[in-house]
Parts: sequence; C-alpha cells; structure tokens
Amino acid sequence: MSHADTCAVGRRLHLELLSREELGQIHETTLDVLENVGVCYHSAQALDVLEAHGADVNRTTTVAKIPGELAERALTTLPNQFVLGSRNPEFDLPLDGEHVYLSTDGCGVLVREADGSVRPSCKADVRLTAHLAQQLEHVSTTSAIVAALDCPPATRALHELDACLRGSEKHSIVVSVKDTREALGLLRMAEAVAGGREELRRRPLFTAIICTVSPLHQERYGMDLALTLAAAGIPVSFYPMPIVGATAPATLAGAAVVANAEMLSATIVTQLAHPGAKIIHGGGPTTMNMSTGAYGSNAPEALLLRAAIGQIADYYGMPSWFGSGATLAKTPGSQSAGENTLAMLMAYLNGADVTFGTGLLDGSRMLCLENIAIDDEVMSVVKRLLRGVTVNAETLAVELIKEMACSGSYLTANHTRRHAHELWRAALGEDHPHQIGHDGGAPSTVARARERVDLLCAAAPVDFPHDLAAELDAIIAATEAEAAKR
Repeated sequence: MSHADTCAVGRRLHLELLSREELGQIHETTLDVLENVGVCYHSAQALDVLEAHGADVNRTTTVAKIPGELAERALTTLPNQFVLGSRNPEFDLPLDGEHVYLSTDGCGVLVREADGSVRPSCKADVRLTAHLAQQLEHVSTTSAIVAALDCPPATRALHELDACLRGSEKHSIVVSVKDTREALGLLRMAEAVAGGREELRRRPLFTAIICTVSPLHQERYGMDLALTLAAAGIPVSFYPMPIVGATAPATLAGAAVVANAEMLSATIVTQLAHPGAKIIHGGGPTTMNMSTGAYGSNAPEALLLRAAIGQIADYYGMPSWFGSGATLAKTPGSQSAGENTLAMLMAYLNGADVTFGTGLLDGSRMLCLENIAIDDEVMSVVKRLLRGVTVNAETLAVELIKEMACSGSYLTANHTRRHAHELWRAALGEDHPHQIGHDGGAPSTVARARERVDLLCAAAPVDFPHDLAAELDAIIAATEAEAAKR
C-alpha cells in the first residue's frame, strides 16, 4: 500500500460555507477589481507578459489592469489535478480532491527544547524534522520548518532543501527561496535527485510557496521566481496573507476578494507565460486584535476566511492548501491542539487538499517536536471524520441484527472481527480508565508525544547515496561561489 492510499478519503464530507451564487459574486467582484483597480507588479517580466497579452500596463506606477476576458481565458489552462512527486515514488501525492495531506510548515526561527528552553534554529533542525516526518504516518510532506540560520543567507534555501532530501523520501515544500539564482540552484539539485529534467517535470520533488503582498501587490522576486519554476514544471502556490481590517476589509467577503485578486493576478501571469503550469490555490489570511494589534492566526474569522478560500479554489477546479497549525500557544497542550484541530477540520471540510503548520508554536515562529506528533494524531481523527459513514448491505448488518435480536453480544460476531480494525484508537491521547491515570501515574499526552518523538528520532535514517550527496554539495558550493562574485 502506498502512502497516498492511507490518505484517501474519497468523496469526503463537505461544509458548504458559501453557496454557488455567493462564490460567483466573489469571482465577479474579483474580476472587477483586477480590471478597474489593478495590481502592482514589481516584476518587469510580469508586466511584459501582461502587456503582450493586452492588459493595460502603467510602467511608472507598475499597476496592470487585467480585462475580465483575459483573466477568464488564462484560467482555462489551469490543470485541476497533478501529482506531487517524492524521492521515493511510494510517497507520491496525487492532488485529486479525494486525498488529504498534512505537511510541516516553514520559516520558523526558534526551537523549543524538551526542557522548555528556546534557541535559534539551524540546518540540523531541518534535517531532524524531515527524519521525523518521514516516519509519521499522517505527515505527508516535509519542509524547512525552521530556517537554517547557520547557513549563508544567499544559499539558505538550497541548504534547507538539501536537509529535507537527505532526511526524508517524501515531497518537500520550499518557502524561503529569494531570487532566480537560488531557484536555479534548487532546480539543479532536484534534477540530480529526480534523475533528469524531464523526470522532474513529470514528478516534481518540491513545491514553492510564493507569498503575495497585501493589499494587491506582487513583489519582483516572487513573480520572477514563479515564472522560472513554472517553466520547469515545479508546482507553485501563491499565498496571500491579508490581515482582516488592516491590509484587507474588515468584512470576510471583502477580505476574500482581496486574497482572491492577489491569487488570480499571479496565476494569470503564470498561465499566460506557461499555459498548464501547476498552480495550487492557497492562503494564510489572519485577523488582528484591534485593541492590541496582536496577530490572530487561528481566530474564528481567520478559519472562516480560509474555508471560504477553499471553496473558491473548488469553484476554479484548483487544488488548494492552507496554513492550519500556526497556533499562538507558546507551549504544547490544550490551546495548540484545540486551535490546530479546528483549523485542520475547517480547511478540509471546505476542500483543502493539504494543510501545513504542524510543529510550530507562537504564530509559526517556534519549532516544537511534540506538536508534530500530536498533530499527526489529530490528522488521523480528521481523516476518519472526512470519510463519513458508509451505507451498504455489509455496513447495515441487517442479518446480524436479526440474528442477535434483543440478546447476545456483538463482540463475538465475525462481522465485528471484520470491521473492528476500522475503529479509531488513540495512540497518544488518554483513553484509559480514570483510576489508572489518577493512581497509576500515566503520562500526559504531551509526555507521550515526547516519548514517541525520542523513539522516532533515534531510528536509523533513510539511505541517501554518497555520490548524490557529493553532487548536491557541489551544486551548493558553486551557487555560493557565484553569489560571492556579485
């Protein structure tokens, strides 16, 4: 059984937050904004593409206004399904609406140790979390969950991908790539691991997340990177992060329009330049406490807005992913588990294919290994909920019910033995009788998570060929030397 088979939920449960008519209203309003307000593109390449296809481009202000007809035409070339490749094909991930995946997040800068102390992150942390993600059943991709702060800034993204590839056979997500030179280095590394340029195009080993800038800006490096990576077949997720009431309207529908306009304006350029480019709809909208200015990553309005964006992605027939684990909690426990559970469930119920953020505390700033293990268990619960209830002759069990009637025990029935393995069981949570926990000193969920993390971290690492390791080292060294000349 492949890893993707364990992530299949089929025709999942759906929460219809928005009606088809309301989704159409958001789409039409988005087209109105793109055509009559426009978006600031700080990339000359992006402006060239838009101008060549008939958009109204102002080179002085860098604002491009995109006619609705052009936007609609660009969206027709979007692929609605594709596969995220992995170093080991057993971990390939089809994005087809019938599978759901959980990923580690990216860009944290701190690490919380088991004793509660906190330190800056380094490359070894990236490789360790990749090693942990490799072994967790419900974590499907890995990323530079924290920054490799001990590596040169000019090639940090290369070092982070290197750590992910060596630590795990699963798909990787790249977040911190900064310019085209670094992107070309990443492509050379991925081609070496994949076995060539065409194999990488067929089964892309990494996905790039490129953030837009709210409200209605596409920064230069982001668009240039998107065009470079899309040309090579690498999936790109444009990731708007509007703050409700600060960089977007205080109303959720208005904020959804701003996020969608940023998403579509980047997607349109990429599709015009490279029709059929693999794009993943996404976003990490948040709220702000209007009294204190505090970041509200998992506030109810943020979860609702991400859910709305998930339905918008379905409206366009695009795969989608969202942040769901950026808890504001500073320690693992009830707050972090509660926030992340609600965020995951809301995202998947509204069409998300992937959510990420697992393992980070303090609004995505601090790595906590225990939280990865806890979220792995949360994901197992979410998958079970999404599969819903199967109704057929076997599951209705009418003959068994007639046989048992008003007496007898279902425990001894063959039917029970056939289906008992389908019932969910906690691996970390406390499901023992009260007296065992109270009198017997049973460890807490967090303590169990720590025990599991320690056990998994001590396991033998996955093999990585020495010749391939040397090739990646050479690519990183050459990119560093090139950067030093500039």
